[in-house]
Formats: sequence, C-alpha cells, structure tokens
Amino acid sequence: MFQFGFSVANEHENWFRTMEEVFAIKVKKAGGIFADVKNEHRTSVSVAGEPNSKTALLNELKGCFTDMFATVVKYDYLKKKIKLPLERNSYNLLLHTLVAFDRENERELIENELVMRDGIALDGVFYFKLGELRARWDEIAELAMANASYLIDEDTLNELIRFLISAVNPKIMRLEVSQQDNRYNVSAHLPESEFEYNIIGTEQLLLYLIDIAPLELKLHGNFTDKRLYDKLIHIFDAKRADNCEANNRR
Repeated sequence: MFQFGFSVANEHENWFRTMEEVFAIKVKKAGGIFADVKNEHRTSVSVAGEPNSKTALLNELKGCFTDMFATVVKYDYLKKKIKLPLERNSYNLLLHTLVAFDRENERELIENELVMRDGIALDGVFYFKLGELRARWDEIAELAMANASYLIDEDTLNELIRFLISAVNPKIMRLEVSQQDNRYNVSAHLPESEFEYNIIGTEQLLLYLIDIAPLELKLHGNFTDKRLYDKLIHIFDAKRADNCEANNRR
C-alpha cells in the first residue's frame, strides 16, 4: 500500500481545515483515504491508497497544497499585513481581489517549489521555500498601506479593484446576473453546457465575481441595492439590459 504523510504547526492548522472538505473529495476521487491526528504542537495527516493510485494521489495532493498557499495562506498573510480603516465589506473585497491578482504566476511559482516528499511540513515549505512569494506579498501590502489615504475613498478603491481584476485570467467569459427577492441569480452559457447559481448576499456575489473575473457581465431586471449596482457597473464594467435599473435602497 502507498502512504504519504504531511503536517502543519497547530498555529496554522486552519490552512488544512479550510481546504479539508475539498481535500477529502479529491483524495477519494484518486482512490485514497486519509486520517489526521493533532498533538501538542502539530497536526499530522496520513494519506493511503493502492500502489497504482500513487501518481493520481500525489497530483491531487500537490494541487490541493498549491491552492492552499495561493488562497488561504495568501489571504491570512495579507490580512495580518494590511490594516486599513475600511468598513468590513470593503476590506474583505480588497483582500479577496489581492488574492486573485497574479494567481496564475503565483501558482506556477508554488508548484515549482513543492517537492512531494513523504513527511512534508507545510509551514516549513512556506517559511523556507516560498521566500520569493512572501516578498511579493510584502510588496503588495506595503503599497496598500502607503496608499491608505486614497483607498478610504470608495470610488478610488473601486478603481483599484477594477485595475487588479483586469489582470486576472477569467474563468468564464460571460456571465448574466439578476436579482430575485434577496438572492442573486448568476447564469452562463458555455460552449458545451449551461449553469445557474443562486447567491445570497451582496458581498458573496462580489466575491464570487472576483473569483470568476468574467470578461463580460450583463445585468437583468431591478436591483434593490444601488451601491451594489454601481459597483457592478464601475468595477466589472457590467452592461445593462434594457429592463435593468436600480433604486436607492441599500
């Protein structure tokens, strides 16, 4: 039987816990099982599978670790470095956008430094192998703090977010959004499929759109939150359908 182990210091246990649900799905998909144990200082995880599943399991694990560093770890790192007097939603929106910014190049850097050896320590990889990545994040944080007085202004913040998103590779080329009661319906027509997705809350909608970074966004119907409506127009360059409008409620 093939076995592979990794660990993380308990102070960074959330790195693993945040991705645990997806991790479990991918390990099972590759034909493996896993178990974790937490002692006084570290959380250790052991993955096992049949010998013929080794390549598939290691590929899935490396993908999970890469996603973890590029999203969860980056968010935590920037949150500790960037302290701005912004309202919570605006602050989260900025951090989420900074995490999405340059994600393809950062994923490549992480993958190049990740050597999948049994017993790997994820915090050790971060502190001893990903110095270039941390230096990039430090630069981002320093720029944000140096321009704090400008970012307090919502219009300036929206312009910065718009600029950052323009450098993010889109996951979907075109999306359509409409409001139905307190939910937002997101739909797309893909070459080989279609999908619809309901999102509750304006912040969750904005975070989702940042992740997807669509090249084209089309709005349908009435939007009760004018502030959200304005953000969709100014950040994502959303196009209004003929029947699309917003009122002054927030």
